[in-house]
Amino acid sequence: MVAPDGGAARPEMHDVLERQYFLAGLSEAQRERLFAAAVELSLAPGQTLFHQGEPAGAFFVVTAGRVKLYRLSLQGDEKIMGLAGAHDSFAEGVLFMPEPRYPVNAQALEASRVVAIACADYRQMLQESFDTCVSVMGKLTARIQGLLDEVESLTLRDSRYRVINYLIELLPSQNTAALRLRLPAPKSVIAARLSIRAETFSRTLRLLAEEELIVLRGGRAIEVPDPRRLRRALYA
Repeated sequence: MVAPDGGAARPEMHDVLERQYFLAGLSEAQRERLFAAAVELSLAPGQTLFHQGEPAGAFFVVTAGRVKLYRLSLQGDEKIMGLAGAHDSFAEGVLFMPEPRYPVNAQALEASRVVAIACADYRQMLQESFDTCVSVMGKLTARIQGLLDEVESLTLRDSRYRVINYLIELLPSQNTAALRLRLPAPKSVIAARLSIRAETFSRTLRLLAEEELIVLRGGRAIEVPDPRRLRRALYA
């Protein structure tokens, strides 16, 4: 894993950490202990944070940039399991493994910063806080359900459904007004995440633009004139 290069997490990182579900139920003293032990890491574009199968000593919160989580097949093909952006956490599942090892590879897609939280420190916190245990288990259960929904989407749904569903996930949940968004990763990476070819992803975007569901603004910029209409198109 990448060696720490930033020392203890900076005070301004506390705001990011405070929003994380895994702090629910912790006392102020426990939070301060966790903050004091957390370490901030800088990642260059393309730099690997950890490899699949490595002993897992920490889990992470992204404070800036974006991290790709992926696996490699025996043939060397890459399967993207997730994209973690600012304020997202990842690798918490290793906390509950009898012999923790990272189940995926993690690589920065762009210049990124992450905060590493030692598993041993956090497990000690869990032993002290039943409320936090319940919060963490609830979140992990929701993630498992999300993965089941994703398996359904990637195996039973066509490319149009996958692309529309992905765009909807980028929208603020309550937003109904027109807005412009920026794809969080290169189109080839998003296509791999959706288990479709890059050219299929681009072609589907063009078709959605022809239907006036979106407006392509060049590069990664996309305008959604009517989010409600886009959501309805998911089941059209």
